[in-house]
Amino acid sequence: MKEKIQIIILSRDRPEYLKQAIDSVLCQKKGVMAFELIISDNSETEDVKRLIERYYSNKDLKYIKRNSVPVREHLQLVISELVEKYVVLFHDDDVMHPGYVKSMSLFLTGKEIAAVGCNALYFNDDILSLQGKMHNFDSLKRFDKQEDFLRQYLFLQGGAAPFPGYVYNVKILKKIPIISLPGGKYIDVVLLSSLLEYGPIFWIPDFLMYYRLHDSNDSNTFNPIDRIGLVNYMVANKLNKNSDPLILFRCGLWLKWIIKQDIKNVFLWRNK
Repeated sequence: MKEKIQIIILSRDRPEYLKQAIDSVLCQKKGVMAFELIISDNSETEDVKRLIERYYSNKDLKYIKRNSVPVREHLQLVISELVEKYVVLFHDDDVMHPGYVKSMSLFLTGKEIAAVGCNALYFNDDILSLQGKMHNFDSLKRFDKQEDFLRQYLFLQGGAAPFPGYVYNVKILKKIPIISLPGGKYIDVVLLSSLLEYGPIFWIPDFLMYYRLHDSNDSNTFNPIDRIGLVNYMVANKLNKNSDPLILFRCGLWLKWIIKQDIKNVFLWRNK
């Protein structure tokens, strides 16, 4: 029986972007593996449901309405329902390159991996105006150790593969306790790092998705507690806290915090 990749689009109240994401999956080129598209709608409104009914009622996809649960619970629920060997946890605001499934399935054939990520070009709402690439590696990169993988998220390390562009080994993914992972909003980094306890992660240099930048990106929100938690996680996984990249990472944390403060009040608090 032909192996299949389940492509889950994680959706929450962004129908204005979702249609482009769905269309980019439905137009995938045929590869050595088939794929199944599932829309997991965790929205508070009915807008996504109406969009699916209007444009995709006769398309080959599965739609599931959730109860607007927290992000981690949504992710854990989706993973618990997976039945195929591989899965992509795609985001509703990104766009998949037409060759994604074909290229990824060719790479997966005959390999035992935890996950494989692609490169991506990012754009600021208009996909015709591409801004740059997510990582700078021109050849295949393999990770076997958590410290080597986590180091890529520090400054001047070459960048990282985008979280929604990964294909996961479902058997391994189901071993990760999503609800109890540390890292707060940086759960994506911690999740990927945790996979390395069970198998290697690969990054391929191919540009197989487009990562959208917009005002509601989670990356635009800054939570110092979560960022400190990520730093502590990195140190616990053998990154040298006195290394230049990690020092710069920590300095960047406090710089972002200061920028968001009323400077006068910060110094008044300091004087107390």
